[in-house]
Amino acid sequence: MDDEIFELCGPIWAADLPPLEGPDDDYRLLANELMRLMLAQELFPFVTTEPVKQPNQQTQTVGATNNEAERTLRSPAQARKTGRTNKTMIGARRQTIVTSVLESLRLYLSTFTLSSVIAEIQRWVEKGRSCFTELLKKLKLPVTQQSVLDRVLPLPNG
Repeated sequence: MDDEIFELCGPIWAADLPPLEGPDDDYRLLANELMRLMLAQELFPFVTTEPVKQPNQQTQTVGATNNEAERTLRSPAQARKTGRTNKTMIGARRQTIVTSVLESLRLYLSTFTLSSVIAEIQRWVEKGRSCFTELLKKLKLPVTQQSVLDRVLPLPNG
């Protein structure tokens, strides 16, 4: 695919043309962007990325789209649309947190059962931190002070 893209876009990119008019400029911009992404090896990362070992020890290929994540969240989104959910900001936050934690634990735990979820959460209480915080430290990723949820669904009082 890289060879074909280079064959199609390479001449326009190599010409380093100034801005053009109408569709010709659209094509110039598209060719330049495709070449930029291809040279940075960002055009088809799902093709070249090695399968990822998840915390639950399963190995999963990297998908070309975010369809799996969207399917996972479809039921909670439909519940919000049809009114089968909380009507307050606090209720929406609570439901979002519970859904997010359970879906994350589904990927984290080797066996996803009610008893394994309860045991994992009890371990959090005893250790004072979640498995997700431990995973961030293991991967040497920063632990942020403000969650994404706080920015998307702020608490009513601030």
